[in-house]
Amino acid sequence: MRLLSLELRNYRNYAHLELEPGARLNVFLGANGQGKTNLLESVALLALSRSPRARRDADLVGPLFSEARVTAGVEAEGRRTEIRLSIRTEGAHSHRQVEVDGQPRRSVDLPGLFRVTLFWPDDMDLVKAGPEHRRRLLDQMLVQVSPGYARLLGRYARALEQRNSLLKQVAAGGQPASALDVWDLEVARLGCQLAAARRRAVAALRGPSSLHHAAISGGETLELEYVGPPEDMLRALEASRLDDLRRGTTGTGPHRDDVLVRLDGREARGFASQGQQRTAVVSLKLAEADVVAELTGERPVLLLDDVLSELDARRRGALLERLCEPGQVIITSVEAGPLPPALMAGSLVRCIERGTVRSCGPAG
Repeated sequence: MRLLSLELRNYRNYAHLELEPGARLNVFLGANGQGKTNLLESVALLALSRSPRARRDADLVGPLFSEARVTAGVEAEGRRTEIRLSIRTEGAHSHRQVEVDGQPRRSVDLPGLFRVTLFWPDDMDLVKAGPEHRRRLLDQMLVQVSPGYARLLGRYARALEQRNSLLKQVAAGGQPASALDVWDLEVARLGCQLAAARRRAVAALRGPSSLHHAAISGGETLELEYVGPPEDMLRALEASRLDDLRRGTTGTGPHRDDVLVRLDGREARGFASQGQQRTAVVSLKLAEADVVAELTGERPVLLLDDVLSELDARRRGALLERLCEPGQVIITSVEAGPLPPALMAGSLVRCIERGTVRSCGPAG
């Protein structure tokens, strides 16, 4: 799996960029706010079909005109493909157009054509914040390796929305309680499929994440536990119906599941230091890349944004050793200092300033 070329037009702070990354390690240096994260985001956008950080497509459109465009040449399974995503704003609305080798496609068709594993600073919420961030980790991996998972997510979200809407109508006396029966069946059916896929994903991540964490941390134990809905989800929905009617929302299902992250037997969210939490998150991301490689036969492109901060010298060195494995890596850093000269010498190094990318020497 490789990113061969990237072209940005009016994408965030990039007026126009044409880039040909190297086949192995690519290093982008620059101060904060210059466009490093925007660059990695544009690559992830093509793999995931949505931005991992923007709530609206309109946020991706730069200030020059009403359209942003991301075009990439990628190589996957020995085949070269051109992927283009255009976003046009019209007043408060935005419209997107997806093309693969010049042919129109749907956004839902993008995941799987090109695969990435992304780490960026907000991923610290995988350990520090609520369960929605850990669900997103699983979803971003599964949409890239499991055909039909993106559609399953969408169908479950729509069924859940219908049931929640009906709960309010029943509570207000506008519909009989029996009207919920059909949506209980649908939410339970789709929810069980979703939970089973996530449970398998956590099981696959458990081994490699533990190995990566032990190597980077010097022996700490990382454990993952999936906490999902009851196996008999239909019965659980029926049992919670009265509570759901009072709340107006569905309280049971994979939209409320979680992944517990423990370090040396204790939940990382409550006691781990910043360095330990970052090590855990990086280990999860490296494990994600391992699982994707095992399931697809090709290692995804690793996108690592400011991954080295808050790691001590030993952890930083152990992590960088693991980046020397085969595969394309794109890493950003504020400065070259944390990166060993030998690693920089074998890398393609570029500097970013105000949305402009230029070549620069190993020292930055």
